[in-house]
Amino acid sequence: MSEQQTPAAADSQVEELILNVGAPAHGGHCVSRLKDDPTGPVVFVRHALPGETVCARLTERGARSWRAETTEVLVASPDRVRPAWAQAGAGGVGGGELSHVALPAQRTWKRWVLADCLRRIGGQKVVDAVAALPEAKGGSIAVEAMPSEQAAEASDSSQVRAHAGTATRTRVGLAATADGQLGMHGFRSGEVLPLHSLPLAVREIQELGLTERAVWRRGLTPGDTLRAVAPSAGEPLVLVGQQVMNAQGRPTTRRRVEEVVDASGLGLGQLRYSLHADSFWQVHRDAPTVLVDRVVRAALSPEPTAAGSTSQTEALQEDTGLKVLELYSGAGLFTLPLTLLTGEVRSIEGAQTAVRDARRLLHSHTGAHLFAGRVSARSVAGVGEAFGNGQQRADVVVLDPPRAGAGREAVAAVCALEPQRVVMVACDPASLARDLGTFLCGAYRLVAMSALDMFPHTHHFETIAVLERA
Repeated sequence: MSEQQTPAAADSQVEELILNVGAPAHGGHCVSRLKDDPTGPVVFVRHALPGETVCARLTERGARSWRAETTEVLVASPDRVRPAWAQAGAGGVGGGELSHVALPAQRTWKRWVLADCLRRIGGQKVVDAVAALPEAKGGSIAVEAMPSEQAAEASDSSQVRAHAGTATRTRVGLAATADGQLGMHGFRSGEVLPLHSLPLAVREIQELGLTERAVWRRGLTPGDTLRAVAPSAGEPLVLVGQQVMNAQGRPTTRRRVEEVVDASGLGLGQLRYSLHADSFWQVHRDAPTVLVDRVVRAALSPEPTAAGSTSQTEALQEDTGLKVLELYSGAGLFTLPLTLLTGEVRSIEGAQTAVRDARRLLHSHTGAHLFAGRVSARSVAGVGEAFGNGQQRADVVVLDPPRAGAGREAVAAVCALEPQRVVMVACDPASLARDLGTFLCGAYRLVAMSALDMFPHTHHFETIAVLERA
């Protein structure tokens, strides 16, 4: 909390507010105004929907804006539904702040947020570049449902439709409460709140009974963490501190999990990855397959695209003369298919465990050169100029930075390499807008974009942007 913000409880006279709810804002809030003072302070309210009138509890009062949580809906939106995860509602845990919103409306919400961030942070140059894309209907990019959500929403069963977007996460992190239960942190809080269900987790994790079975709480002290991993191949693992346990709650020497990614749309069949159970991996069960198809196709297709495969006849042709630089490469999700389809891939990744996983995966591929270290202007320049005899630079750069984005210095270093094409994967629309603006000022033009709802029932989503040298 900043020095300019004070807890709402300091002034009980304004603790309860009646709000007219406006457009969504980045972070899972809606921009609202006091019903009896429409020109008064801006209030960022959670658990509301555009067009609603709500009663809300003031949680923070800042110099420029206030924050509040909905306590009662006075006039409801037609897009309001029974929450998919009630414990992530007002006063509850973070991580499911849109579960009261119908899934199609969640994607509309995210489309508005993406367009707003591109305008406010990227500026007019970014707005114009996006509006010129053929996929930008009405000047903005639609946020697409993942395949499992598409299937659920199209189901003839009302029960299946009602649970669309749940049971998708293959990784779940929990913490011990003060009385030894398992739960998650409250929103913007250090307090761990107990949970009785995990509806967003895949069935394999739900069946572990993490919040019910005493075996998982044994020996935990307040603040201890637990992480459950359900790989696409093999049984789940549960990591409790330094100990790894199997699905029955017994210690195991198994430390690695196997993930299988369907790359048949690229002509590569099934790709297999072996990684440490604690390594980063995309959490939505559909995400690895969808991202591999879209990112690799965006990087290597003769014509730039961010749309992915539409049939099994679009296999990419191997191009052994192509040089690819991959930044923030993780455990090798993109590195493996890029290496199989090109002559040489050089990657940079800061997490040592992920680099070890990738080296184990690609040790027999002489075209893969994996570097451990922070992505910086210096490392981008050094690795990006070291292809072949040292005189040939990267033809394509693929980057998948963390939520903070790549930043101006790293983006400028990529531009200095003068690759013909850049593919950027972004999990935050604000950092995407900033980095896009830097690319567009660095002699690059935006040629394709897509957005994916990889985190249903939350405000997060993924965007893929493809740029080419002007």
